[in-house]
Amino acid sequence: MKMVMRLLKIGFALTLLITVIIFPSVSVAGEQQSLEYKLKALYIVRLAAFITWPENSENQTFKICIDSSDQIASQLRQMSVSKIKGRKLEIIDPPVDASISQCSVLYLLHGQVKPLLVHMPVLTVSSQENFAEQGGMIEFYIDRNKVRMKANLHAVNKAGIKLSSKLIRLLSIVEPLEKRDD
Repeated sequence: MKMVMRLLKIGFALTLLITVIIFPSVSVAGEQQSLEYKLKALYIVRLAAFITWPENSENQTFKICIDSSDQIASQLRQMSVSKIKGRKLEIIDPPVDASISQCSVLYLLHGQVKPLLVHMPVLTVSSQENFAEQGGMIEFYIDRNKVRMKANLHAVNKAGIKLSSKLIRLLSIVEPLEKRDD
């Protein structure tokens, strides 16, 4: 009987130890991912201060187009930002036609930049691997547990968008795949 009690105590102790070790790491991982989404949302909003779009007096709003199911969209909605560059901020689902040109920023959760967008002044942003090399403008990536950004200046220039030198210094500049083949 003593042996059974001892085994039960050891089993209980092991279960408790495993619970203490595993569950906090799950919680920390969840918190890190939540922080990642918050940082990306903040970067999207703060990027605007370092970017100049071609003049368009018709746009009364600054539209960030992002899939509403994306965690970053959720974080954007929770932020207490109502204006960007003096214009009312709207966070909307991306249009699927040419009216996408009304977006100031387009965050792509999946897929590539459509040829329709190449010459439109819409800043394309994503967290997809190799997004910038494949024609996107700014790509978020994780390096040493920090959110970093890559930029495809060729795509930015084609769209007539200007990045400040301060922003460019913070970016890793990449060449587009199509240009590498030349």
